[in-house]
Parts: sequence; structure tokens; C-alpha cells
Amino acid sequence: MTVSVRRTTVPLTALALVTAAVAGCAGPGGDTTRAGASPVAASSPASAAPRSPSPEGGASKSASASPSASPSPTGWAGLPASASGRTPVFRHGPRAAENDDRGEKREKTEKGEEREEREERGGREKGRDRQDKVVALTFDAVLSVEDEKAAKDRKDSKDTEGAENAEGAKKEKRHDNPALVATLRREKIPATFFMTGLWAKTYPHQARAIGRERLFEVGNLSYSHRAFTSDCEGLTSLDPDKRLADVRKGLEAIRAAGVENPTPYFRFPGGCHDDEARKAIGPAKVTAVAGDVDGRDVGADDPEKIAERVLKEVRPGSVVILRNDRDRAKATEKAVRHLVPELRERGYRLVRVSEMIDSALGR
Repeated sequence: MTVSVRRTTVPLTALALVTAAVAGCAGPGGDTTRAGASPVAASSPASAAPRSPSPEGGASKSASASPSASPSPTGWAGLPASASGRTPVFRHGPRAAENDDRGEKREKTEKGEEREEREERGGREKGRDRQDKVVALTFDAVLSVEDEKAAKDRKDSKDTEGAENAEGAKKEKRHDNPALVATLRREKIPATFFMTGLWAKTYPHQARAIGRERLFEVGNLSYSHRAFTSDCEGLTSLDPDKRLADVRKGLEAIRAAGVENPTPYFRFPGGCHDDEARKAIGPAKVTAVAGDVDGRDVGADDPEKIAERVLKEVRPGSVVILRNDRDRAKATEKAVRHLVPELRERGYRLVRVSEMIDSALGR
């Protein structure tokens, strides 16, 4: 049975309502729902450390024990796996019911079993969360095995051709974006970064600096950035037997780069996942974070159009997907400068994913 929180009006203590336990697959442009998944099971209480204040005004909720949160020695709240061991997928946080045309259309497209699940649990959503307009901005920092190989091939070509290839060497691709990180810091914009292990290994100083910044938090985007399904557009598929190892290797590389306290949050490369992939990485005890709004900034040149796309789709509780890559997403930094003031003008409060999960769990 699929569980959705898109238009829920049930108690936030019901974990299934804050976990989009769906199996989805899409190309680099986003995460598209595909197959149903088992409902989420209850978990034992968490033993988490106190959390830092919210950088967007006000203090975040205490990370005291919650009957819905998974135990975490790092202090981050995570969602428990399903009874069958599948990794839970968090797509967006609590949100108010909508009466506009867009909301009505979405309600009509919801599966009957999702509505039945909510009705069985009954009750009402807490008033504070129903009114709290929060948005989490997430940024994917990607360097893949294929990128690493291409860079090596360019270097080998330069060594072979010598000075004749010097001009090409000046155009070496960079997959970091210091200007974006500087803008987030300057404008005091909380953000969650999902890094591949190869990105952290290649840009360790930046990974460490992001991990130490109070405004930011770091999640895992696998080590290789190869797809965890066989039909993920634009990505090479990972050997199914290596999926769990790739998650763990990614986290190890992030820690080795100097990120001392990464979150237990994981993003499937390309947004592609299914029941088999979710079960395969269950032993990693991570919460997969998808997202419901994709800025589609890869290859985009117009920052205003990126911002407009996000503003058109954003709703209370949205998790927005953007990229931290100066080569593939050249316009993202300027798009953020258009986007964030408008979000704040509309009354949205920017938070990190961890704060959204805390709130959704009633912490």
C-alpha cells in the first residue's frame, strides 16, 4: 500500500503520514512515482542529542525521544524502515489542504488506497504545522564514476599531446560552485547538500567547509552516482549486488573529507528507486529524501525561469531539488537570488530537511 502526505489531515504522530513511502523512478529531471510500497512500520524511540537553533528564525524543536523516530547516534532524526525492511522515502513535509484548482486536480489523481490509509487513522493535523509555511532547499553535489573517467582521459590526452592541448586544459570542467555556497551564507539561507562520495573526495576542502557551516547539513548521494534501478534515464546502472556497498562507501568518503556529522539522509542518484532498491539498502538505516519540486536547473541558462518553475510548484512543506555544479547548472546561483526573496515575501520559512522531518514527527 502506498502512503502519501500530499493532502493529509491526520495526526502527525502517525508516521505513515510524513513518509512518502512510494517507489519512484525518473531521469535526472526528477523523481516520478511508479510503484506502490508497503506502509511504514513503527520504530523504537530515538536517543538524540540537542539540535542547534534554526537559522531562519526561532529555535528548532528539541531532538528528544520520539516514538516515531529512528535511533541515531549522531542526533539526526530518521524515519524507520517498513516492516519488510524497505528504506523509507521522505518526499515532502506537512502541508495544508488546498482548495484551488491545482489542489483539486491532485486530489482526484490520488490513489484510493492512499485516502483509505488516511481515513483509517483519522484525527486532525496540528494547527501549528497546518499553518507553518516551510520549504527545504536541497542541492546535489555530483561527481560520478563516469565524470572521473572522463577527467582522467582528458589528462592522459594532455600528457600525450603536450602543449598542443594546453588550451583545452584551461577549460577543465568544475563540478563545484563556490559562488552558490557564498550566496547561501551571505543571505543566511539554510540548505541541505547531498554529496556523492567522489565529489567529497575531489573537493574535500569544500565538503568540509559545507559540513562545518551551521546553516547547512550534508546528506549522502552514493559514492559512484550510478543508478539503483535499470531504467534511470541518463545514468549507468549499478550492479544490484553493489547498491548497499555504494551507499556505505559514499558516507565513508564524505566523512573522510572532513564532514564530521553527516545526516542519515540519502538521495537515490537520478531520483530512481523501486521496492527492490529500497530493500537492498535497508541495512544502511538511512532515510531516503526525494523531493516534490525540481528546479530542472541542469543545462538551464535563464535563472529567472528556474525560479519561476520552483515558485509555480512550491507548496508548504516542499523539498526543492537544485544542483551545486558550476558546469552543469551555471544559472543556479543567480536563480537562488531570484527565488529566495520571493519565497520569503510569500511568507515561506526556509529550513533544512532535518528540521522538516523533526517537525513532521511532532518533535
